[in-house]
Amino acid sequence: MTFSLSMVILVLFSFVAVASGGSIYDDAAYQTVQFTPNVTHRSNLCDRQNLLRSGDIDFLDVLRGLNLSVGLLYLPGLDYVTYDEEAGTFSGYWIEILDELADRVGFSWQESWGLILSPSVEGAFRLNPNATFDDLLSWAAYAYDFSFAEWDRTIERMQLGLDFPAGFSDSSTILIGRNTNDDEPSFRVFSFMQPFDWTVWVSILATTIFTGLAYKLVSKTYYIGQTTMQPQDENVSEHVAGVNIYYAALTATGHNEFSPVTLGERILVLSLCFWSLVIAATYTANLASVMISKNQPIYLATSITEAQSKGVSICASKGFSAAVKLRRKYPNLKLVESDGLNGKYEDLLANKCGLVAESASQFELIKLNSTLNGDCSLEWVGRAVDIGSAGPVNIVDAGSYCTSLVGHVFEYYLKEMERDGFIEKTIQSYVNSITTHTCPEEEVSSDVEESFRLSMVDMGGVFLCHGVACVLGLLVSFMQRYWNSKTDSGTMHQNETSAAQSPKDDGTESGNGDGILSAVKIGSGEY
Repeated sequence: MTFSLSMVILVLFSFVAVASGGSIYDDAAYQTVQFTPNVTHRSNLCDRQNLLRSGDIDFLDVLRGLNLSVGLLYLPGLDYVTYDEEAGTFSGYWIEILDELADRVGFSWQESWGLILSPSVEGAFRLNPNATFDDLLSWAAYAYDFSFAEWDRTIERMQLGLDFPAGFSDSSTILIGRNTNDDEPSFRVFSFMQPFDWTVWVSILATTIFTGLAYKLVSKTYYIGQTTMQPQDENVSEHVAGVNIYYAALTATGHNEFSPVTLGERILVLSLCFWSLVIAATYTANLASVMISKNQPIYLATSITEAQSKGVSICASKGFSAAVKLRRKYPNLKLVESDGLNGKYEDLLANKCGLVAESASQFELIKLNSTLNGDCSLEWVGRAVDIGSAGPVNIVDAGSYCTSLVGHVFEYYLKEMERDGFIEKTIQSYVNSITTHTCPEEEVSSDVEESFRLSMVDMGGVFLCHGVACVLGLLVSFMQRYWNSKTDSGTMHQNETSAAQSPKDDGTESGNGDGILSAVKIGSGEY
């Protein structure tokens, strides 16, 4: 009775599938309603396994000549697997890899396949509405000799008794963010000031002024009351506050003009020189780093741990392995589970999340999609969250049907296909066929020295500032000259006025003057 009820359910669901999906379901010889219990199309491989153990068959030929059943993951809207209804043939890069694998191993599958339907297909999970992708994969591996798709290897799935041969795609989980920065170079006048924060520049200015005043104070303190030890005329300028500040500014650039005489002055100048050495070295190192480096994009976070600590939300496809792994490893992460494969990118564009968790191989396709990445703003952020590969899967069975033999043989041949470049060539051919646009790659100069040269876009600001300072110096000089000439003119006029107002020469005063002068000359022996 149970068997008859299962057959009725199978027929009903097959009818629904045919009505909604087309003849691909009619041609699926081993199509089975998903989650139907106790139904399997697996081949009994125990005889082949015994022959292998006895040495009567070579390992590389152990599956040759067999007709293996395969469950093909069918994702509507994606052309990984496509079906020509008229010709009754498959195409797609998954099929190319599967056909090559079948040719090398020596098995056939074209007459013994069934479809594994994703949750996006209406009614696919009707027998088990609460099932996950892990549940679906477990059922498929029990129902078929193997399931062929980019099934990701996870701890949870291996605990279900599933075996994952060598994968053919990179399923490493990576983070995707949007880069909205304009990489075009722009002229910035004060780009040479970027190595230091504004507080540092203010501190440098304040230190220069303070040191100049301190030098004057130290010198003045030493010479107070010592009239016989006053500085000579050539050093008088060092004891003027403005000149000391100017000398301190020169020292900050690495050029010392101070001529310290006292111990206090020497200590001050030595400290100033060491301070300027540290400042100049730090500035030079930081300037090279700031000027040479490109404009780096700013993301909300560049790692899972940073996103978790900052509370940045991450979008991932609901039910897919990336979401499952992130939920298990990072329980406090703000995870937004989006519908479908592309829903997470739509949520990212709508600012529902700050980053997207995606497999590395899938992102290679997404970044060439003009609809999702027309402005080429999607970029891989940081390092991979985990490293993995995806490919076919079979159930671990070494006794009932000996299905584990499939995984062992597939492991060898898939690695062989990877070594000889077939997989990479096939995937690249598929990528080229679906590319709707290309994003320009960053140009990398073959000449290392040329790639580190700075242009006027980078250094023009300091030249402009120096030019402004030169013009300012000339203006100040002209103004000072004008002021000095005006002052000299006023002094001359005042002297002339004083001379005009002095008593006239009546002989008395003149005589007194002559008398005094004569006395001096006589006393000095000049007469």
